Amino acid sequence: MYPQIRINNRTVGIGHPVYVIAEMACAHHGSLEKALKLVDVAVEAEVDAVQLQFFSRDHLMSVEHPAYDLLGKLSFSEDEWRKIYDHARKYSLDVFVCTYDTPSAEFAIRLGVEGIKLNSSDLSNHDLLETVARSGIPFTIGTGASTVEEISEALARIKDYQKNAILMHGMQAFPTEIADANINKIKIFQSCFNLPVGYQDHTSGDDAFAGVIDLLAIGAGACVVEKHYTLDRSLKETDYQAALNPQELNAYVKRIRTASTAMGETSIQPLSEAERNYRKFQKKQIVARKNLTAGSIISKEDLSFLRTGKLNGYSPDKANELLGKKIIQNISKGAAFLAEYVEGCGQD
Repeated sequence: MYPQIRINNRTVGIGHPVYVIAEMACAHHGSLEKALKLVDVAVEAEVDAVQLQFFSRDHLMSVEHPAYDLLGKLSFSEDEWRKIYDHARKYSLDVFVCTYDTPSAEFAIRLGVEGIKLNSSDLSNHDLLETVARSGIPFTIGTGASTVEEISEALARIKDYQKNAILMHGMQAFPTEIADANINKIKIFQSCFNLPVGYQDHTSGDDAFAGVIDLLAIGAGACVVEKHYTLDRSLKETDYQAALNPQELNAYVKRIRTASTAMGETSIQPLSEAERNYRKFQKKQIVARKNLTAGSIISKEDLSFLRTGKLNGYSPDKANELLGKKIIQNISKGAAFLAEYVEGCGQD
């Protein structure tokens, strides 16, 4: 059994539809109007969740940090975040919140969001990690640029709450070079930690491969994919580098849905109707190599193995069972051997 998690009454894990998160990040550039439009874009693209970023600047970085002033321009009040959340939920869109500090996490928990994201920078931030884990809300844990030992230690801190956790592979360089994607880490993490694993992509939105790299991740077992998006990448506003434009996000989600369907079942199932039809078309049967008359004894020279478009006779591996038996009615060249044509085979 592959590990699974429940997100808002949805089962997420290998063997279930891939859960798609559209990462708004700070693409709103501090504008509430843009943030609401970005929610609309996510709804139109039919993603499963939109991901916001809650942060308290003074709990996140010092005044000396080069991004300190910028974050002041990108901040929303709790009332504004609540409007954005309510707007998404109006359309039954799940809301994930990336939190970088305990006050923001506590606000997300009070808001009742459907999921919380923890950045890899907080693997060692045990207060934040435990606050989120104990909430009972599903959460993702970033693993970018982290060692296996760091991930293991973080998971050990929340071992009683791991049923709500998803590991997210993906290095958060902006943008991430294709050669640094290291998709195989998804399989490694699945093996090491026995948790659902997702993929957060930060490759350049201008790179055509950015539209399909997540298909590789799905093939490797990713059950969640997270993609940045923006209203217009050409404006080069905040978090634009790895972001898709609205029409690109629409196409991306369609590819993800198709790829998810193509992955199929995780256990052996009865043949599908398509497989049964293909079997009739493709599989070979034992047919008469020449016209055969009733009363003759079947020899190897009487048999050919051909496709007939049916599966009403004998498969080639049954040839030895027919040899030496008597034919009880004429068989035309190319006709399949049926049980009722052979003595001792078709009678009750």
